[in-house]
Amino acid sequence: MGPSVERRQPIRTVRLSHRGGMVHAEERRGWHRHWREPYRFMLAIPWPGFLLSIAASYLLLNLAFTLLYALDLDGIGGAPDGQRLSVLDAFFFSVQTLGSIGYGVLHPSSLWVNLVVTVEAFFGLLFIAVTTGLAFARFSRSRARLRFSRVATIEPWQGHPTLTFRVANVRQNSLVDGRIRASLAMNEESGGRRMRRLVSLPLVRDQSISFQLMWTVMHRVDQHSPLFGLSQEELERRQAEILVAFQGLDEILLAPVHFRCSYGAADLRLGEQFRDMVQIDGPDSVFLDFSCFDVTDPLDPPPLPQAPGHGEGDSRSPDPPAPHPWG
Repeated sequence: MGPSVERRQPIRTVRLSHRGGMVHAEERRGWHRHWREPYRFMLAIPWPGFLLSIAASYLLLNLAFTLLYALDLDGIGGAPDGQRLSVLDAFFFSVQTLGSIGYGVLHPSSLWVNLVVTVEAFFGLLFIAVTTGLAFARFSRSRARLRFSRVATIEPWQGHPTLTFRVANVRQNSLVDGRIRASLAMNEESGGRRMRRLVSLPLVRDQSISFQLMWTVMHRVDQHSPLFGLSQEELERRQAEILVAFQGLDEILLAPVHFRCSYGAADLRLGEQFRDMVQIDGPDSVFLDFSCFDVTDPLDPPPLPQAPGHGEGDSRSPDPPAPHPWG
């Protein structure tokens, strides 16, 4: 026997988007690559595309059986006396057969037409079952409607520069056991080879028992942070990108929800802080002003370091400010 031939996967290309340099892997082949996984494709496309695909499949299926009926138009009974059925009549006969309508006017009267009707009835059952399952799968999916802030800031918090961005729950239902993970992706060169490195960013608080309104996500930039010592220019040169992933449980549908976002080097605001959203409207009324959700203000002058809140009566001194992480 000759040497075995290894079957490799299709070659993929990598491109960078204009916003944030997000990396995408794509096959070099055309649109037909999606039909390798039709179930995934039908769940991923938008609703207008889904409905158009179902309508096109329904039309093509009827046209295919119309051509089969056209081979023996005389085998379709029920035509008025002295009138021969046309191809259009055969098309509508196919529609009635595929949908199991059966008005009782046109009916098969030859062996060939009876065989075609049998096959089409079988395909009609499959078509209805598949389309019903796809529609139910799309309706039953739970999707999070989260709003991430347009930018992320590097602002002082408890005496340390802190990467900060905001997340808001757009829907009124609560997301149970919400979790957020953040990672830093950037290009590196080692031994003359260029690679894309992905490093986890530990968060001050990475989970919430019940996520209802807003979440301020923070990562402390200290000597243990991958961002420590990197300037804005260095991050842009290495095409740095902060990848954020959220997962939780919809309390109504009891189904997991996922969401992701990214911040490029151009989306980082050094020396700025988010505007406070908490507004007091009377002695017993506090509300969140979401018009300030993406608004940042310059730090002038920068706030003094504060103690990390050890509790009432604690006399420990505040943490000393960390070195500037941006060179």
